[in-house]
Parts: sequence; structure tokens; C-alpha cells
Amino acid sequence: MNEELKEEIARLKEAYGARKDEARSLEELAGGPVRHHYPVDLWSLSDSELDNEMGKRLGFLNDDIDCRPTKAVTSHRRFIGPVIVFFKKLLLKALRPYTNSLFVRQNRFNEQLVAFHLASFIRLRRIEERLRHLERERSGIADFGATQHD
Repeated sequence: MNEELKEEIARLKEAYGARKDEARSLEELAGGPVRHHYPVDLWSLSDSELDNEMGKRLGFLNDDIDCRPTKAVTSHRRFIGPVIVFFKKLLLKALRPYTNSLFVRQNRFNEQLVAFHLASFIRLRRIEERLRHLERERSGIADFGATQHD
């Protein structure tokens, strides 16, 4: 590879690395929402990207707390569709006493899980704030000690 090309690649890497470091989120860096259907490597995210990811996932969990089926039973089949819908409704009504107890337990679990994650997120924020406060105090003490020795 010629030297000019290597230098250009190095310059681009540096420029894009700086842009990535300045961006608060992947969406900001990409200029729009990023939709992906693969697992995100959470360990590789910056603090702001991780905060954004946590918020999105917590919102998703909160939106899907209630797992009971809410869609109306329908069919796209023209002639046999009404018969299928009738039997589906009949079957769901017959199974409701069994499925309701499962759905109630699952909903309770989902609510507790979302509340736990939110509490963990809040606690983490408080710990981070205390750490920043202690670091400011420590640097203030170090600065004070340095001025005393001069």
C-alpha cells in the first residue's frame, strides 16, 4: 500500500474516532435512529451510549409489562374466516381461567422486574454522583495540601 493511502486512512480513522467520542449517542453519530436486530455489545458502548441503551430497554420493558393478548381475534379468509374467529373466541374463552392465572403472575413479575431495573439505574446514578463529589473533594484537598507546602 502506498504511503499516501496509509496516511489518508490514518487521518480518516482519527477524524471518525474524534466524531464518535464527541457524539452523545449512536443515533446522533448516524444522523438518525439506528435499528438493529442483533445483540448490542454493551461492553463496547461509551457511558452516554450505555445510558441511552438502558433508557430504551427500560422503556421497552415498561411498554410490554402487560403480556395478556389484547388484539381482537380476526381472520383474513373471506368465507371460512367468521367460523375460524368464532372457534378461536370460544377456545380462548374456555382457556381463560387457566391462562389468566399465568398472565397475572407474569404481569406481576414484569412489573417487579421493571421497578427493580429502574431502582438499580437510579442507585447507580446516585453512586456515580457521590463518586464525583468525593473526587472533587479529594482534588480540593490535594490542591490545598500543595499550596500549604509552597
